[in-house]
Amino acid sequence: MQSFSTSRKRGAKDRPPGGGGKNAHDMIHMSGVWKKYGEGQFALQGVDIRVKQGEFVFITGPSGAGKTTLLSLLYGAETSDQGQIFIAGRNITHLHRKDLPHLRRGIGVVFQDFKLLPGRTVFENIAFCQRAIGVSAREARRRVYAVLKMVNLADKRDLFPRVLSGGEQQRAAIARALVNRPPLLIADEPTGNLDPHMARGVMDVFSAVNRMATTVVVATHDRSLIEYVGTRSVHVEFGQVVEG
Repeated sequence: MQSFSTSRKRGAKDRPPGGGGKNAHDMIHMSGVWKKYGEGQFALQGVDIRVKQGEFVFITGPSGAGKTTLLSLLYGAETSDQGQIFIAGRNITHLHRKDLPHLRRGIGVVFQDFKLLPGRTVFENIAFCQRAIGVSAREARRRVYAVLKMVNLADKRDLFPRVLSGGEQQRAAIARALVNRPPLLIADEPTGNLDPHMARGVMDVFSAVNRMATTVVVATHDRSLIEYVGTRSVHVEFGQVVEG
């Protein structure tokens, strides 16, 4: 499994509020986080969230509540205007651009619209990111076959995305997110384009991944999925945490 560790010596500002002790096992710690788009348009307002290592947590709320912005801050697609964000104890609030690739190798991200490359097979879509980080062809094949088996797509490896069902495309996207064996998996409305049966299948995959000690954070507005999985949820409205 990948690590978020860094060789840089950490100062006081790099440590989560409260230091070690009970906070030492937080995978995610957001403290007083604000994000604004334009004049007076606050996407997040003073958000405080903690997610323990190995936890499965839903981020729920209506459209426009700030769920996507919150997740984007976690993998460095956005930066906050105020507050601090820690991933596995590392302060990523003002991470240098050159450090983003290292951060993202430890985070798998799954999107609602799959983002598969249409001109590449399922196998090639997953192997592509392995080659980009210098993994040998032999090791890349081993890893890809392992994650395809995990999501029950080994028999679809040579097919192109256009011939897959929506659920199969999402499972391929999940396999791509998992191939680097990240300690943190983030999914933004991953079942938004799927029917209820396929959506539950995706949740089953996430639950299986979570049982292997991967921290899973899923943004959704579908309360039935939260009830199906039965884990903790954090409710966001108007950019504020109102429950959880």
